Amino acid sequence: MSVRTIVGFVADFSTEPIGNDPSGKELAAFVAQRLKDAGFAVEAPNNREDWAWDFYTKDDELKIQTIVGLVDDMDSDPPRQWLITNDCCELGFFQRLFGTNHLAEKRKQMLRRICEALHQIISADSRFSHIVWYDEDTFDNPDDQPGASP
Repeated sequence: MSVRTIVGFVADFSTEPIGNDPSGKELAAFVAQRLKDAGFAVEAPNNREDWAWDFYTKDDELKIQTIVGLVDDMDSDPPRQWLITNDCCELGFFQRLFGTNHLAEKRKQMLRRICEALHQIISADSRFSHIVWYDEDTFDNPDDQPGASP
């Protein structure tokens, strides 16, 4: 079964940019720290070309990229103020050549663990509401089937 890797929600975090940084720095730092507290090896969030924040979670040779961004789509149903996307980073040449089957399954498991931990983090915090998970392949398409969990 595939995992939904995009989560939209409303959250009580500042939507105002700070200086030249985009909105969401406080939210990205919160999410990264809580994933770290859950036992993941998480790097500090970085400004992603002035439109969002991203950070990487590592496990040996694997990396998951998480992007936290303000979309402010409060008119959608349900409303989506923020989006967090999670995706596997590309494997290196030798990893693809010599470890495809084993690493592909490990990547899926890691992505699932991160999304499930993220769901627990935001679901347990009263600052978050309207939490909806989306599949990256069908996100915002007419046949999209969002769900309440990853």
